[in-house]
Amino acid sequence: MRPYNFSKILIVLVIMASIGTAAADAIEPGQKNVPLSYQITNIQDFPDHVFILHGTPNPSLDILDSSEFSFYKLSICSVYAVPRTVFDSVKMDQMDETQIEEFLKNDTRVASSNLTLDGIFGTVNVADTLESALILLEIKSIKDNNLDIKKTKIIYYYSNGQKVEKPFQSENQIPLPTAPGPSWDFYLYFIALPIVALATILILALRRRSQ
Repeated sequence: MRPYNFSKILIVLVIMASIGTAAADAIEPGQKNVPLSYQITNIQDFPDHVFILHGTPNPSLDILDSSEFSFYKLSICSVYAVPRTVFDSVKMDQMDETQIEEFLKNDTRVASSNLTLDGIFGTVNVADTLESALILLEIKSIKDNNLDIKKTKIIYYYSNGQKVEKPFQSENQIPLPTAPGPSWDFYLYFIALPIVALATILILALRRRSQ
């Protein structure tokens, strides 16, 4: 194959990949993305391990703590547990992406899990009050090279300040969001205030009659 033909093919492949990514990022009219984040609730119970988020196409290496974390919506990620002494000795911060992946996938000192994490919850109608979702994770155990980590519940956050929590019944099925009930300001403005106003009017009317 001539060099210039190879260059043309490479350019075409790059353009096709860019178009595919752009199409995947596109949102249908009238829809909006619902950001999704995660949080490991008991990570502080395992101080002897460093927990790493690794995904395709990214991130290559994110060190997790008790804070919420999120990643690119088209990525598929996994959590790994590395003994702190091993993490310090292998100097992962000096590895390139290939070395990091080989270490996490092949080193017997690394504990891995079958749990995969998605980067996005999905899309909803723009009129939907759902703003974001948070999945809580819990580490059950770390034994040899097996990390047992589970999804415990999902918290849905809405634009009116309300949140709805739902427990996971199955690892592979996210509990669907449900529309929350009226918020406190609804009761204040549309129920409490009218009742107070009506009571005030009745009291004034009774006072006038008694005069």
